[in-house]
Order: sequence, then structure tokens, then C-alpha cells
Amino acid sequence: MHEHHEHGPGHFDPHRLHAMEERRRAEMPPEDVLKEFVRPDMRTFADIGCGSGFFTVAAAQLLPDARIFAVDRQQDMLDFVASRIRDAGLTNVETVRADATRLPFTDGELDAVLMANVFHDIPERDAMRAEVYRVLKPGGVFFLVEWEKDDTPLGPPQEIRIGSEELKAILAAGRFKVERIEHGPGSTYRVLARRSA
Repeated sequence: MHEHHEHGPGHFDPHRLHAMEERRRAEMPPEDVLKEFVRPDMRTFADIGCGSGFFTVAAAQLLPDARIFAVDRQQDMLDFVASRIRDAGLTNVETVRADATRLPFTDGELDAVLMANVFHDIPERDAMRAEVYRVLKPGGVFFLVEWEKDDTPLGPPQEIRIGSEELKAILAAGRFKVERIEHGPGSTYRVLARRSA
């Protein structure tokens, strides 16, 4: 269920991530997660750290009139996502190679940013949080999927996990208003935050 866990210069295999999706889908159907925060009027949506496109494809299907940006620092991930998008007959997704701390979007360009199993992996948390704040519209949604600091066989190493209360504090320090934290399945949790106006 975990996409990114050996961060830094670590390289992730898109085919391996894709192979894990059946289990991920059973535990956390991407459509259900997206419906927690996606609205039909959204026109710009970025899946940052998109990996193999688990959430990207579902977002493109849920928001057919929106521009969906699949953002990752690995070109092979983006190539894999582009292939999935073509196979699904979707035309509203653009792949973007970028680091989460240096996003190639204009100020206030995005309605929503998703980071699923990504935030804990990036050491420059303040820079990443500030960059997400910059690219979101006032009132824009920042939605995160993360792991509590529990000892579980799946997921990232415990030492790099961010508990829900810690993540709430990190976001609040960056002028995000945390509106909701949902727990489960297992040790995962989901945070709905909003950029202050």
C-alpha cells in the first residue's frame, strides 16, 4: 500500500507499484478517497508524488472537465502514468516532472493538491508546505494520506512516519486550516486541509 519509503535519491519502480495496486484498491479505493474532497467545479488538480498513477487515473475520471497534473520527480513514473492515461482513453492529464519543493505552477493556480503517502518522504517539509500553499488558490484544498506512527508490517519505516497530530501542527504552522482527519484503514489516515484566504 505504500508507494514511497526509501526517500532521498531512492528510485521507485513503477511496475512494482502497479503490481501492488490490487491490494491497495481493496483497502483504499481511490475513487472513495477522492470523493472525500473533490468537487465537480474543480478545474485544476495536482497529484504530487503521483507514483504509478493510482489516484491520477481516478481523478481524471471523476473530473473530466478539469486539468489534472500528474507530478513526480521520476521520469519513468511519468512515462508509466502517461501510458495508463492513454490506455484509459483520458485526455485531461498532463505529466509534470518536478520536485515537490519547486513546483512549476503559478501562484494560486490550483484548486486542489493531493499528496498520498508522500509528505513523510520529503525532508524539506517547510519548503514543500510553503510551495503547496503558494500554488493553491485561497480556499484551495490540500488533501493528504499518511501513516500513524504505529508498528505495522506495511508502510514506511516508523522513524519517518508523521502522526496525525504532528501533521496537523505542521500544516497549521503553514497557514493551512485542518478541517478533518479520518482514520483508517489500518494505520493510515487522511487529512483535509484548506489554504487560508
